[in-house]
Amino acid sequence: MNSQGQTASLPGFASDVDAPPATPWLPGSRPPIPPTHTAARCNPPPIVTGHSYPKRAPLSNPTSAVAGTSYFPYSHHVNIGNLTTSSGPTKRLFDYLNLHITHGAAHNSDERSNAPACHEETRITIREDIVSWIKQGEGDKEPKKIMWLSGPAGCGKTAIAGSVAETCKEECLLAASFFFSSFLGSAERRLKRGLIATLAYQMSKHEVLHRFKSCLHAAVDRHPDIFSKNLKEQVKCLILDPFKEVQFEWENWVHWPKIVIIDGLDEVVAAQNHYAVEWQSSGTSEVDQVEILSTLTAMAYHPAFPFRIFVASRPESNISNFFATKARAPPCVSSLTPNTSLMQMDIQLIVARAIRPRPLVEMSLGQFIVPTTIIQWVKAGVPQVQLDEVLKLAASNTGTKNPFATLDALYRHILQRAHSTDNDPHLVVKWIMCITSAMGLGRRFPPANFWRKFLENVEGELSYRLGPISSLIFVPSPDDTSSLITIYHKSFTDFLSSLTRCGDLYVGDAVHTSFVSERILVVLKSQSFFALILFRNFIAH
Repeated sequence: MNSQGQTASLPGFASDVDAPPATPWLPGSRPPIPPTHTAARCNPPPIVTGHSYPKRAPLSNPTSAVAGTSYFPYSHHVNIGNLTTSSGPTKRLFDYLNLHITHGAAHNSDERSNAPACHEETRITIREDIVSWIKQGEGDKEPKKIMWLSGPAGCGKTAIAGSVAETCKEECLLAASFFFSSFLGSAERRLKRGLIATLAYQMSKHEVLHRFKSCLHAAVDRHPDIFSKNLKEQVKCLILDPFKEVQFEWENWVHWPKIVIIDGLDEVVAAQNHYAVEWQSSGTSEVDQVEILSTLTAMAYHPAFPFRIFVASRPESNISNFFATKARAPPCVSSLTPNTSLMQMDIQLIVARAIRPRPLVEMSLGQFIVPTTIIQWVKAGVPQVQLDEVLKLAASNTGTKNPFATLDALYRHILQRAHSTDNDPHLVVKWIMCITSAMGLGRRFPPANFWRKFLENVEGELSYRLGPISSLIFVPSPDDTSSLITIYHKSFTDFLSSLTRCGDLYVGDAVHTSFVSERILVVLKSQSFFALILFRNFIAH
């Protein structure tokens, strides 16, 4: 009771002067206030020390927490007398998402520290066109929510996507990115399962999207099993529903990022489930790729989604057919056509900067992977000797209509320099096939130390035999027990898997399987502890 004869009340609680008729108290609700008298309705004065408050009915358990609607959202352990409130997520957002994020897929991840990037003076036109669409595409006569950059292997799609992502990041335009890869970095980068959680987490890191972050946090707290659902359910829960709740803030969208970048869609492979000693695929790679496209398209055209989406991939038939027949609206298409005059000029600039102008430009046939591999090969030995060998290859392939003729000749030339044994000229190819096949198991890739134990008969053999092909494959030093063996470009694994292209160096499935079986027997006889690891990783393959 205050000096005016009025009773002060706590915010959110009815005062005694206008208390409703008594009602039964249900657990989880605020306890009823017993009426004491009637008086004219008035606004309660500010609460100050010394004022008295009406007594409340006692709780059956005075130390219990009150569930249900909270007047202190996202608070923890707030005490009011003997009453303790606890509401909102109990874990950090990162703690919920961490195990489901593909960290290495971000454009600026450590895994991509050596990823290809455009020279500042090359691919200028196409990069400017993409960034212009990101910034100003809404003003087009028929605005497109998706852009698809397509082109054959080795023409520079990933370099362009990475350079555009970096430009957008610097200009605060990049909402999120995901760079798939079937042969580099962690195994998760080839799978669909981490895509949506990774994109959602990257979006939540933007300061201007703090409300989205709060809504995402609440969503994963309510649905901790969402990561086991299909992509459609994940994108609804983790991206679309949270953005629905912050649509009232769209008047500030001018300060928001604008683009989601997806690269390497064609490198997505189907996840595999392990049953006893049999690997069974839960679907095909093409099905997973189409599911991703379907999800991205639905997301892009949802009214609550504020960004545009850029996708880069090879023009595989399933991807081309989806955009042609199943997409909600046709994308803005940008195709990289090899051997154009503009590409040739860019390649000439790269070659001139790296070594010096030679017929290497004509050899490239518009494929950036050719000069890139040549430059690595030249730098791996005596430059003039290495360069002269490459030029001889160019002369022998003059006039061919095969777009991969020079690249294939270059791969064969380098592989023949590897230190295979006299009695098995395919040994190094078999080793490489073992390494690349393990990349297809859907697990974390084994480190180089694993392959030393599995493939070597003599310590140091791996580095010796693969040393001459360092322009194609990276092998960590023997004292590095955790780093991975890295194949620089997917076109090399494509070459090895094709009898037509690989020629007399080709190793078929039967020969490869027989070799793996032989190595397992060798290891079983020599290293019993390591044999357990081998069985776990290879017996089902």
